[in-house]
Amino acid sequence: MADNVPVIQFGSASSSAVHERLSISRDPPRPSVEGKQGLPGTIAALPVPQRLLLLMEHSLDFVELLGAEGLIEGVSAAIEPLGGYDPKDLIGRKYQDFIHPDDRARAANAFSRTIRGTRPETVTLRYRRKDGSWRSVQASTRNFLKDPAVRAVVVLTRDVTDQFNAEAALVQSNAELGRLSKQLVVAKKEERSYLAAELHDDVQNILVGLRMHMEPSRRTPTAYLPRDLVNSWIELVQEAIDHLHELTLALRAPLIDERGLPTTLRRYIDRLSLANDQNIVFETDADVGSIAPDVAIACLRIVQEALANAVKHSGAKNLRVCLKRVDHDLTVSIHDDGVGFDVQLARARGMDAGSVGLLTMRERAGLAGGQLKIDSSPGRGTCVCASFSAEHGARQPEAAAN
Repeated sequence: MADNVPVIQFGSASSSAVHERLSISRDPPRPSVEGKQGLPGTIAALPVPQRLLLLMEHSLDFVELLGAEGLIEGVSAAIEPLGGYDPKDLIGRKYQDFIHPDDRARAANAFSRTIRGTRPETVTLRYRRKDGSWRSVQASTRNFLKDPAVRAVVVLTRDVTDQFNAEAALVQSNAELGRLSKQLVVAKKEERSYLAAELHDDVQNILVGLRMHMEPSRRTPTAYLPRDLVNSWIELVQEAIDHLHELTLALRAPLIDERGLPTTLRRYIDRLSLANDQNIVFETDADVGSIAPDVAIACLRIVQEALANAVKHSGAKNLRVCLKRVDHDLTVSIHDDGVGFDVQLARARGMDAGSVGLLTMRERAGLAGGQLKIDSSPGRGTCVCASFSAEHGARQPEAAAN
């Protein structure tokens, strides 16, 4: 160190006072790296104390220098915009005076650990501004008491209030989004149940009555109503009744206990395969264990939607549904050998008619704590895979994910 540069003595002096004491080091030419007189324009390393001071004065975070007893011996000018204090007003005060009472024990423990060693300590605290308001800060401490150029505990303090407020607002927004999503799911369930009841009690009964009125005409045919014509009408009405019955079953919330998902899936797949003359293979583990109701419902609805899309749009000849469990993870996947599609393009379409089903499956998986992955491209079929924690915490029955 150059002879004309004094060592910083942090006592009652503020950082600005120390700045004045160090100003003499700026007047003479800086020494070169070799220790010789530097040429004009030569850049050489600043003395350690001056470098420390420059860091303090120009940091956006405020820096405090504490003695071994916890008294403030120096503070950077950044305390003025962040805390509202004049740096000189803090010199000689205890750092605990500016910390929230509930956080002082944690701060004292961090300071004590810092005094005993040189390992950095970081702690989150509430810091009192001059106007009495509280700000959340992260304080990082480092012990330089044995360093002759510093002789203090250096505390780098960063105001994280805005960050914390933004994070809290995000958490609140996500919670509100989750609440509204669940309300939407419940509303959908109620609407589906209402439609199912109306179709069964109204439209289906009308069709059954029509069929009954047509029966006498089949038994007593006339020239105007030959038996073959009446039979064809009755068959069409019966077909409409059967389709309406299937639609009613699909709209109603299925009853699935925690161990009934494989059986429910197998029955649905068998009915769909028979009705559409489609080859659908179902594979599952011998025992998938206990499954939370919301996860079971999500799996069933995703399988129903994926198979309906495949039967309607893919032109697939073979479909396969797999239900597997590994430890606490449950996976259901639907494979087809159809025409496939461009996944990115489908996502870009958003709420277009052809993409609503994809969005619905993704929403169902998310509400049950799972993730949905769709792998497809034109000409090579499609794989829809949903993975869940089988024991997901939201153990509300059907309303949680229908």
